[in-house]
Amino acid sequence: MIELNMPINEIRYFDCGSWEFPQMQKHIDKVEKFIKIPINRMKYKYTLDYLFSEKKTKNGYIGYGFPTMVYRWCTGKKRDTLNKGIKNNIFYIGYTIDELSRLNNLSMLKRTNKKFPLIDWGWSEKDCLDYCYSQGFNWDGLYNYFKRVSCWCCPFQSLNGLRNLRKYFPELWKRLLEMQKLRISQKYDNYKTSDMSISFRMDGTTAFDLDKRFELEEKQEELF
Repeated sequence: MIELNMPINEIRYFDCGSWEFPQMQKHIDKVEKFIKIPINRMKYKYTLDYLFSEKKTKNGYIGYGFPTMVYRWCTGKKRDTLNKGIKNNIFYIGYTIDELSRLNNLSMLKRTNKKFPLIDWGWSEKDCLDYCYSQGFNWDGLYNYFKRVSCWCCPFQSLNGLRNLRKYFPELWKRLLEMQKLRISQKYDNYKTSDMSISFRMDGTTAFDLDKRFELEEKQEELF
């Protein structure tokens, strides 16, 4: 967009705080220095950790727990924060040509102020990564381990992504297990919690279940 002299009066980035990969935070700093345009690092009024386990919700629950397909509360907080104050301004969204199906969302299509330059250019996710790599951006190798880089504790990651989190980012995996332990303890300490928000995955799988699974897989690999 900068190379094409497209108008940009603000760049917004939602800072996930402790849920963000440290490599991603370094990447944002690097991008800002490269493009020489300030990036507005936006935060919600509460931290994601607080919302996860401490905030009292309208229905009396303590903490939102792990997000689910039914209630992706973290996505909502990000969206509301990034949309704040935007009225008739043009809002550029980074959907790629691989994500055309996302435009079937009627509410998205009705927002005439939203533009999708990557789709207009016919760029795929691979095209975007190749371009970024050509400009010297590599996220310290994050995309070598993950197909998508969002919050490191996101339950919607692929199993392979979670395997890699455990194997290559053990400190973050340890924190995920601590989050799981906290959420389970809250349930059994008689806090009012949603059963769906206790488990890590929608099928009822906990982070401890995954930890045991990945450990067994590693032992089997050693045998062969």
